[in-house]
Amino acid sequence: MSQDYSNMNFTNNTRQRYSDVDVISTQGRIGRKRYFVYSMILPALVFWAISTIAALISYLPFANDSLFYAVIGIAILAAAWMMVHLTIQRCHDFNKGNSLALLAVIPFANLVFALIPGTNGLNSYGEVPKPASWLFKASFYALIVFLVGLVIYALTQFQIIETISQILSTVLTLF
Repeated sequence: MSQDYSNMNFTNNTRQRYSDVDVISTQGRIGRKRYFVYSMILPALVFWAISTIAALISYLPFANDSLFYAVIGIAILAAAWMMVHLTIQRCHDFNKGNSLALLAVIPFANLVFALIPGTNGLNSYGEVPKPASWLFKASFYALIVFLVGLVIYALTQFQIIETISQILSTVLTLF
């Protein structure tokens, strides 16, 4: 009978076991890159899927505005639920409890959680999460480039960069 070594990393004659990631569970750990990609994409997909259902419901003859808004509310709660579940696993990776994950409802808090390094080796919440595959690494960097581009675009569209440079030049002339 052969033993399955597919989820073990052999370095220096030691075996490292990796835990699988379950995005719906609150058990286990999730790594930084996988967390960032999942936290940016999965809640948005959940929200838009349920919002599409709400839009379709609004065309039904018995539907009214309150039903539409109720389904949109469910979409928001479902996306927040997904975000909190992912953040709980992320907190487990750096050996913190579940209550810290409530910060996930703050916009862009997932960026902070993605920066905190995880615990090396086994911790109170399980084994090290499976390392990100090349696809997740590529998705992570593509998402970073996209977000930086989006921020730069927004700053130029709202002329914030020009306003900041004018303020800085005014302040520098005072000194």
